[in-house]
Parts: sequence; C-alpha cells; structure tokens
Amino acid sequence: MLDLIKAGLLLAFASNVNAQRGGYSSGGDSSSYGGSSGSSSNGSSYDSFFSNYTVIITAHAVLATLAFGLLFPVGGIMIRLASFRGLWWIHGVFQTFAFILYIAAFALGVYMASNLQMLHLAHPIIGIVLFVLLIFQPILGFLHHVMFKKHSRRVIWSYGHIWLGRFVITLGIINGGLGLQLAQRTRFLAPPQGSIIAYSVVAGIIWVIYMASAIYGETKRRSNSAKGDITPPPQYEESRHRRGAKRGEMTQYA
Repeated sequence: MLDLIKAGLLLAFASNVNAQRGGYSSGGDSSSYGGSSGSSSNGSSYDSFFSNYTVIITAHAVLATLAFGLLFPVGGIMIRLASFRGLWWIHGVFQTFAFILYIAAFALGVYMASNLQMLHLAHPIIGIVLFVLLIFQPILGFLHHVMFKKHSRRVIWSYGHIWLGRFVITLGIINGGLGLQLAQRTRFLAPPQGSIIAYSVVAGIIWVIYMASAIYGETKRRSNSAKGDITPPPQYEESRHRRGAKRGEMTQYA
C-alpha cells in the first residue's frame, strides 16, 4: 500500500511538471529545459507542488477536526443539556456551520485523494460516506421538528435524525484518527506520534462527554415522562397553549 501511495505522489508531481513544460513546447527554445536551467525548473516545480499539498492537507485536517472533533459534538451536547427559547434554532445553526466546514474539508480531501490515487483507501471512503449521510441529517432534523410540534412526540424521522447524528459524529471522530495514521504511514507531512496521541485523547474526551449528555438526556426524558412532570421548551409551550392543549401533555423536545 505504501509503495502505491508513493507512486501516486510521484505521478502527481510528474503530471504537474509536464503540465508546466507544455506551456513552453510550442515555440520556445527547447534548451531552456536543458542543463542547469532544467534542473532548477524541476526543483522549483517540486517545491511548489509539495508546498501546495502542504496547504491543502493542513486545511483539510483543521476543517475536518473542527467539524467532527468540536462543533458537531458541542451542538449535540447543547440540545441535550440546555433549555431556553430558540434552542433548536441555535442547534441548527451550529450544526449547519459545522457541515459547511466539513464540505470545504471534503472538497479538499477528494481533490487531494483523487490526484494521489488514494480514493480506494479507508479514510477517503469513510469521508465520502460521511458527506452523503450528512446531506440527509438537516432534512431529518426539519421533519423531526415539524412532526414533533404536530404530534407532541417523537416519530420515525426523530429517531432517524437522532441516531444518524450519533453514528456520524462517532464515525467522523474515528476517521480523523485514520487520517492521521494514513499521513504517518505515507510519511508525507507525517504528524508526530504526540499529535496522534493528543488527538485521540481530546477527541475521546469530547466523544465521552457527548455520549454522556445523550444518555443523561434520554434518562431525564424518560424520568419526566414517567412522573408526568414535563416542561417543554418555550416555543412548544406557546404552540400548546395556542392549540388549547392541557398543561403537561407535551413531551420533552427531542
């Protein structure tokens, strides 16, 4: 696998050099690519190629880590632990911003993986799967919100949104670690072992907090339902009064 990846890097670099040479092949002096001039040009192209990929890989890693290692989990924690007017709006905006960051990371990752012939590896494949799944998440979230307001309870769209979110966040955090391992195996911008350990520890802590908040939210929801002492978010409280429903009939949001 390592030899194949190295071959992809060399192929991408050779393609880059050939593309630059093509600009001089129609009428330029061929001697401009001979001798020391050619060597200097190739060295410059080499430096430029790897400089560009350094920027791309760094941006990809930072954006994807922000999305799955911070923003998506924090948005999920917020909807479970917080309770204030407009909470679901803030949750939606938070997750939408995280998705936008991941779209940028995804585009950079696909561009890089396709040029380096790495799309068949686990890290980019999982990245593509995550992107496809995330497209459905806001749709399910909207249906969950609308149906909850209408029926005052969870429906199939609710469970789809909730469990898909948990699955995607978990898989995204794991894929971040796979990306660091891939970089280390290829020895191309390989992160130090300390960085991988730091990511694993921090991402692991965030995931544990995220899952703990999910468990706490579900436990509290079931406890309140059993006691009949349920306080819905303000926007649902207002909707309930407008419909003339009796107090206590609403179930906890999400």
